[in-house]
Amino acid sequence: KFDQNYRFHITEAEKNLDTSAGFTKISVPDITVQVAEYREGVMTYTEKFPGIPKVGDCEMFKGVVKKNSDFLDWILKSINGGQKYRTDLLIHEYQIDDEFGIKGTPSRTITLYNAFPIEYKPATDLDASNNDISLTSLKVSLEEIAVNIVQ
Repeated sequence: KFDQNYRFHITEAEKNLDTSAGFTKISVPDITVQVAEYREGVMTYTEKFPGIPKVGDCEMFKGVVKKNSDFLDWILKSINGGQKYRTDLLIHEYQIDDEFGIKGTPSRTITLYNAFPIEYKPATDLDASNNDISLTSLKVSLEEIAVNIVQ
């Protein structure tokens, strides 16, 4: 089962199906806030206020996608001009408990809102004994991010 080899599992938030993709490394996007400056009347200095927040892209590395999954269809439809290309993705982060791999519930869940793929690099290694489709990297653009730490 590929789930045991990948610490980060990806699912679609709307369907909340079984894990449809797994990755070994994920670059979580940063959030930056632009500064808006305002000068009133005869003030010498400007006042600064928090402006519009901006979310970077999320990049996933060294992963696999189940052959018959909506996740792979979503990537391909988005790249080939499909109709529904935005979706909310859940990244479940698991801790590796012992030599047998991943057990239990995720320690953290990250939600990527209105995500869509902007860069897709299929893997070059081919394995005839496996039905899963490997990915070297996948970059998604998103509008908002939320982090939920499980206690």
